[in-house]
Amino acid sequence: MKILIQKKACIFLLCLLVTILSKAQEITIGNTGVHMELHKNCNILPKPNTKHTIIRKLNLPSFEKGMYYRPYRDVVAAGNQVDAIAFESIKALQAYRPSVTRKDRSSILDGQYILLKIKEGKYLSLLPMVSTLAYAQFYIEKKELILKAGNYGTAKLMGDVPLLIWAYGESPYEATHNSWKMAIASGYISTDWRMNKKFPEMYKYIGWCSWEHYKKRISEDIITRAVHTLEDNKAPFRWLLVDDGYLTANKGRSIISYKPDKQKFPNGWKAVTDLKTPDKIKWMGVWRNMLGYMTAVAPNHRIKEYKGQLIANNHYMLPNGTKDGAKLFYETMIADSKKNGFDFTKVDFQSKAFHLYYGTKNPVLSMRNNNEALENACIKYDIPLLNCIAQPNINAMQTKYSALTRSSTDYHKTNKNKNKCSTYQSFANHLWMGQTVWCDMDMFHSHDERDVQPMSIARAISGGPVYVSDDPSLIVAEKLLPFCDIDGKVFRAKAPATLLPESFFIHPFKDKNVFRVVAPLENDVAAIALFNFTESKRTLSSFISVKDYTYAGELLQPYAGAWDIPKEDLLVYDRDENKVVSLKEKLTYDIPDFRAKMLLLYPKKEGWAVIGRADKYLPAATVKVTAISDKKVTLILKESGPLTVWSDKGTPKMEGASFRSLGDGLYVADLKIEKGERKIELTR
Repeated sequence: MKILIQKKACIFLLCLLVTILSKAQEITIGNTGVHMELHKNCNILPKPNTKHTIIRKLNLPSFEKGMYYRPYRDVVAAGNQVDAIAFESIKALQAYRPSVTRKDRSSILDGQYILLKIKEGKYLSLLPMVSTLAYAQFYIEKKELILKAGNYGTAKLMGDVPLLIWAYGESPYEATHNSWKMAIASGYISTDWRMNKKFPEMYKYIGWCSWEHYKKRISEDIITRAVHTLEDNKAPFRWLLVDDGYLTANKGRSIISYKPDKQKFPNGWKAVTDLKTPDKIKWMGVWRNMLGYMTAVAPNHRIKEYKGQLIANNHYMLPNGTKDGAKLFYETMIADSKKNGFDFTKVDFQSKAFHLYYGTKNPVLSMRNNNEALENACIKYDIPLLNCIAQPNINAMQTKYSALTRSSTDYHKTNKNKNKCSTYQSFANHLWMGQTVWCDMDMFHSHDERDVQPMSIARAISGGPVYVSDDPSLIVAEKLLPFCDIDGKVFRAKAPATLLPESFFIHPFKDKNVFRVVAPLENDVAAIALFNFTESKRTLSSFISVKDYTYAGELLQPYAGAWDIPKEDLLVYDRDENKVVSLKEKLTYDIPDFRAKMLLLYPKKEGWAVIGRADKYLPAATVKVTAISDKKVTLILKESGPLTVWSDKGTPKMEGASFRSLGDGLYVADLKIEKGERKIELTR
């Protein structure tokens, strides 16, 4: 009897221990506030060939809908592929099957971010963390949400390991901001707010990239002819990016030398960069690969600085994973760019670089060292950096100084489905990526009659760079001039554009839903764009509302929350129709298949609304109102040109020009287009 009691006690204790251990492997998300989950006092030696050493089941609160961000292919940190899909339950998410438009985007592994709409009317942000110790990501297994973290290498995980931040907010934007606020303050990641970074000067202007038209078929002759053709175009191009296709590399695509291929560029870079002129193509940039080239550095390379300084991993020759090794590697790369006359760089395949370190001591730490060394080298040599194939958190959380990262996959000159996907992908990504960087939507083609209208509107509202990749002889200047002033400077939004709340939780291609985008402009004006990218190929109805206006304010930094609804009502300006209408509650619009529509919401102030340059995609971005009263408005027109104004008390007056009526209180003064700011005083 005594033995039986002892056996029962042992079984009870064993069950209790299993229960305790089981609970220890779960994280329950709280119902309020902001919280960071840590694995404290970690002391774990990874098993051989194991990526993840910490695994937690996540218990979520009740929610109505969710948005799940993941690389859409089954490869960790797969590149420019962080794409978001809507879901209503974890079970439905595991059963996800892409639509025809998204047919190659089936993976739900390696989740980077989650946004949930909670039943109580709030939003919940879930942000997996990166540190020098581990990289955490979401997985969907057995209809459950799992968090897995590890260093993907052999080093022991020791110390406190950050796993996850969750944060609540009254809007998607507030919840996301709150999670990043804790992440940045934690000290575990190496990034900073977007507002603390300098937007690269050249990207403020119209540019051209060699990639989509020429791919790797570039040469000294092709780039030279491109420069001269761009100079003759009526669109004021100011920069040019020489993309992939020039490297001296072996057949396995390992770099041998940073010097360009002698057969393609017989006179070296000087023959190309000497073509720059102050008033035409002022800046030239060069494409680089994070590890030299696709399979890193060739064993028989001719880069003297790297001799004896690299490590071998699965036949790849890599920076050695230390701070000093990374410093040497990237200073050599960026110094070569500077020495050869380049002004900026696009560094590609940053996320793929992580894969090549698998199985080394600590791949996560190696990537931290590499990203930091790259940024520091770019600062040292004054070479602004565009991060590319760098969307996953292993890279996105390492942008301490760089201000610009690609938010989409590549533009494709023939595959419209890919362009639909990349457009929605970008605006969804801007929610979480846009906290720390401005976002690049990639190039597009100005001469593609089917594609150019929605692609132009997307880039106009985006807040990011505007550049094309057409055959230079086919560029349509008339499609580019509405972006910029005479000098080529782009009229930009004041923050990255992102989706309006309901558009985070729709299927924008297989369902009959127009997705809607918002961005803030000068003078408390909101820009809203409506996109019909559904597979129905039918004209669809969409809307704008007074509530939509408030969300534009949530994108600005420092974060100050939603804008108030104006006391004097809102005025909607339709640039396509050159008309205005008051917005009471909601207005509806019909959007044809694969088309977009831009609308600007102006707050009426003292019976005025200064529309701006209606010949530009973003009229409100062309003007700054400095004072306003019932009788008078003073403003600065950023470049002299036709000025459109709404007045509820008759025709505006100004010295040296007259206004003509367009109806419904809208007036235009046909001012001459001239370089430079123009200060204007309007009376009535």
